[in-house]
Amino acid sequence: MPETAIRPEPHGTAFSLIRATALDLAAHRDGEGQPPANWEMYDSLTAALKCWHAADCLREDSLLLTEWLACELIAYLYQQLGQDRDRLEAWLRDHGDQVSQAQQHAHPAGPTTVEIMSVVAEDFTARPAGPGSQTRLLRIAAPYLLYLREGQEVEDAREVALPLALWAGQQLGGADGPRRRRIKSCTDTRTR
Repeated sequence: MPETAIRPEPHGTAFSLIRATALDLAAHRDGEGQPPANWEMYDSLTAALKCWHAADCLREDSLLLTEWLACELIAYLYQQLGQDRDRLEAWLRDHGDQVSQAQQHAHPAGPTTVEIMSVVAEDFTARPAGPGSQTRLLRIAAPYLLYLREGQEVEDAREVALPLALWAGQQLGGADGPRRRRIKSCTDTRTR
């Protein structure tokens, strides 16, 4: 009897990625620089994307994953910036400039992720309990789906999700952020 793969939910996948990044950062906090690449997290993301691709729902589920990651990232930033929208907008401008300058290759994901974050930040009032409005999802879908190239959807979806997960995890597990137990508590609470 063939083994049946359980299709991961975008919500759970988002929090698993954020948690892994935040815990890596918290564990490495006393060392210098960034923690080494977490290939287990990378492989986990790739496996989820391949599962969605095989189930013919990659575009839909990876779009929802992207929305969850962007919402959490904006929520963490908004909280760390004292719930000051002007500071959040300034951070997005500065971060967008840095990302655009750093990614000079033919198919960069950075500008797409910054555009998605900007859409989320525009109507962000509080951390959503689930995917946002249909209007916001459509506004995120426009740049996201344009970024996905035919035949390379899994790789392209990973290139958008991975930086959002890393940035969100870095915000949650940053220098002034919570320790390991609080990271687990925060992400466990949000996955229920």
